[in-house]
Amino acid sequence: MATGRVIKNYNGYYYVDIGETELVECRRRGKLKEKILVGDKLDITELGDHKGVIEKALPRRNAIRRPAVANIDQMFIIMAAQSPDPNQFLIDKMLMTCEYGGIRPKLCFNKCDLAMAAAESYRDFYSRCGYDVYLLSAKTGQGIAELRALLDHTMSAFAGPSGVGKSSLLACITGRDDLQVGAVSNKIKRGRHTTRHSEILRLDSDTYVVDTPGFSSLDFEDFEAKDILPLMPDLAVHGGQCRFSSCLHRSEPDCSVKQALASGLILPERYETYCKIVDSILERKR
Repeated sequence: MATGRVIKNYNGYYYVDIGETELVECRRRGKLKEKILVGDKLDITELGDHKGVIEKALPRRNAIRRPAVANIDQMFIIMAAQSPDPNQFLIDKMLMTCEYGGIRPKLCFNKCDLAMAAAESYRDFYSRCGYDVYLLSAKTGQGIAELRALLDHTMSAFAGPSGVGKSSLLACITGRDDLQVGAVSNKIKRGRHTTRHSEILRLDSDTYVVDTPGFSSLDFEDFEAKDILPLMPDLAVHGGQCRFSSCLHRSEPDCSVKQALASGLILPERYETYCKIVDSILERKR
């Protein structure tokens, strides 16, 4: 019996890293019913010639649904400083998705060579919200060494909309030139999707990077309005002292969150994101 990590899943075959040079191609044993995700740790029986059968999936530390990846130590949310311009509402929702999954996010702005002033403005904004922010350029190499050092001894996922240079950053970090890199459409100013399947890139014996085919932020369909504040730590730290325990921090009197907003302790754009999501939930339930 050997224990390993699923590196990729393709056509019903699971390719498992057990610490050897070559991956073990595994099929699941018939009695195994649970869904297996990229990143899952498994007990397998080796059959020889780098073939094996999955005996058991080990408990997960965390998981995200889209892309379906498990046991992530940290998530790097990649945005471009320009081309395409960042969408702050999307950034906020992606940060909230990480908070919901129990994954600490790190926010990166690539293409800083195109718009350094804008990148610094976004860094200052999200640093005030309590997030770690990094300014990068796959073209010039800015910040790449620092980013690579953050990956050591972890399994890290890279997420972001198409066209922000995610694959270019991964190529810089891994030294691989076989990662697909897409261009930004001049017509719609969005990137064309290039990555097709979630796959873990092994940098060394205990350092992995997940290359994802697109990261879907929370749609909040199954959420209650009260569930939203805890997903925004910079707002949540000011909650819990309102007059009403059921306070949704919108129109209620004596609201500690609104008081923090008025005092400048909460950034208006973040509160606007909170209100937009809460209002959409309340509207749906009418």
